[in-house]
Amino acid sequence: MQTSRIVRLLGGGGLVLALATPGFAFSDTQNFWANACIQQLANRGIIGGYPDGSFRPNNPVTRAEFATMVNRAFLSGTNVGMGADFRDVSRNFWAFDAIERAAGAGFLSGYPDGTFRPGQNIPRVQVLVALSSGLNLTPTQPVDWTLERLYVDAGSIPNYARTGVAAASQEQLVVNYPDVRVLRPNQLASRADVAASLCQGLRLAAIPGQYIADFPPPAPAQPQAAMLSQGTLIVTRSGTQRVILAPQDSVPLTLNVAQEVRDAQGRVVIPAGSTIQGRLQPAGQGSQFVAEQITVRGQTLSLNATSQPVRRTQEVSERSLRPILPGALVGTAAAALIAGVSGDRRIEAGEVLAGTVTGAAAGLNWGRRPGQALRDFGIGAGLGAAVGGLSGDRRVTPTEVLGGAVLGSVVGGAADRRQIREVIVLEPGTDLVLTVNQPLTVPLP
Repeated sequence: MQTSRIVRLLGGGGLVLALATPGFAFSDTQNFWANACIQQLANRGIIGGYPDGSFRPNNPVTRAEFATMVNRAFLSGTNVGMGADFRDVSRNFWAFDAIERAAGAGFLSGYPDGTFRPGQNIPRVQVLVALSSGLNLTPTQPVDWTLERLYVDAGSIPNYARTGVAAASQEQLVVNYPDVRVLRPNQLASRADVAASLCQGLRLAAIPGQYIADFPPPAPAQPQAAMLSQGTLIVTRSGTQRVILAPQDSVPLTLNVAQEVRDAQGRVVIPAGSTIQGRLQPAGQGSQFVAEQITVRGQTLSLNATSQPVRRTQEVSERSLRPILPGALVGTAAAALIAGVSGDRRIEAGEVLAGTVTGAAAGLNWGRRPGQALRDFGIGAGLGAAVGGLSGDRRVTPTEVLGGAVLGSVVGGAADRRQIREVIVLEPGTDLVLTVNQPLTVPLP
């Protein structure tokens, strides 16, 4: 329950303030720029509000009220000598003790005529000079340089106050809202102004930095990074295209990360949807995805990770393969085998093979009698050259002839050695779990 304690401050019009108890919230500061500071001071009993539950942050502050706030903030429980008697502050004045203690501690002084003028509203510059004097602050940089650097209206600071304001500024006691560069030294201090400077003097860290004079700019944020250790698992998913390849085939492939990967601190290191580039390549009796790169938040990093082997196979025959061929990514050796078995040239194996399958042809023909390999190579070359004659297409190039030669060589080699009777099939949307083989450092946002 929100409560407050009513205190009647007698004298000078009988001002009545309410000292807030912890948990009390003022009715008119909830969205105010200094709300956090005001609440902290209120909870400490340093400032109070009014019986109606308001704080009235824009109201002016008298010198007597300021002396009371200073006592509660800095002098409570201390032994302070009493200051000189002021002829306009009687011993029965409600703030007599506070004024005497504030004067004795050096926060406040009177005027040359021996008066204190307790009911006079205090200007902003006097608040800063009082804090600088009572807290024994001295400037460490040239006064004029400090003031001209910080305030566009430095010229309006009275001469007697310049040293004190410079010292208070360097200690970050000066709070200027809404423009930190505008001091307004001769303007009457509001209750919010005084509260803000008291919070700074008490180091309560309750004022937004953009309103504090000479507040250091925030240090550039250091880029954060997370480390994925060896053995980390990454669940990925293949795309919408079916992949068909022979056991000796190697094809490039891009996988999508299916589940976000978090570190031990719970931070998302690899978001779902990140892409991993690599290759499907032979592994034992199947094919294994070997990662090469990962793209995370638009940044591409090297990645050493491998999947479990893919072992789903399909018999090499026209009947078994024809339904799954449309739209499939077909490896070069698989393309040669399928074309040779089915006679279906629509998979355009020759174009694929022309630049990529020579190594596969050599592997399949290793150990065969030279006559057999040359026979198949020659037949394939003749078929490739004959395409132009049969179709009337004179644009057939030596590359296409070479493609036919390699095709014949691969198919012949597979048929003679009878090594390949099945192809490996990776269905669309297949989940592959990758294991990280080397630690990976990933920048975090």
